[in-house]
Amino acid sequence: MADKIIKQNGVIWFDKTGLSIYLENKPFLRLNFTPDVFSNLEIIDKIKLETLIRTFIKQNNLNYLSFILIITADILFEKDWLLPQTEVQKKEEIDFIESIPFENTITHSWVKDNKKKLIAANQDNINILSDIFKKDNGLLVGVFPYSLFGANIRNESVKEIWKNLNILKQDNLINVDSNLAPLKTVVNKQTKAISDKSLVPLLIVIFVVLIGLLVFLMLRK
Repeated sequence: MADKIIKQNGVIWFDKTGLSIYLENKPFLRLNFTPDVFSNLEIIDKIKLETLIRTFIKQNNLNYLSFILIITADILFEKDWLLPQTEVQKKEEIDFIESIPFENTITHSWVKDNKKKLIAANQDNINILSDIFKKDNGLLVGVFPYSLFGANIRNESVKEIWKNLNILKQDNLINVDSNLAPLKTVVNKQTKAISDKSLVPLLIVIFVVLIGLLVFLMLRK
């Protein structure tokens, strides 16, 4: 006889030391990362992390877990600007995004209390966690920065947070209908760097052609 499938809804807090899993009507569970799998805000060993998480899933019967991922302050980059923004502040915003040290960065901004808040996170971390849980029939339905919620968010029930999922839809960092394609801006720095480098030969050719044209015009005089 096949095992009975028990589907669960949960909320997972993702911080730099591990995952806190909150389920309906159950004590919260804690999984701490080891230093060899997560460091400097990046997953550094996918295989070890997968083994760690899948063992935890099996031990705590977390198969078929649909979950909302909340990213905490210690693995986000954040910055606020008063509105309206000046040209200098707009330049600061661009510089802020470019300074994020991840290969794939996801950014999102919103306005509250006459301030524009911009957050940036490591897109690869989100994708890897989603893929690992998916192997045990888990489903990531939303990713949100902690600052979108009130100060007492940890005291709210899983049911209450899930009830507000549609209200927060515009602030979801992923598109759940498109295989985790991000809804917000993703900056791929490696692609950008390659693109910038690929322009160099073209610019050299244009420069040489212009010099040649200038010399030709001077000789005709």
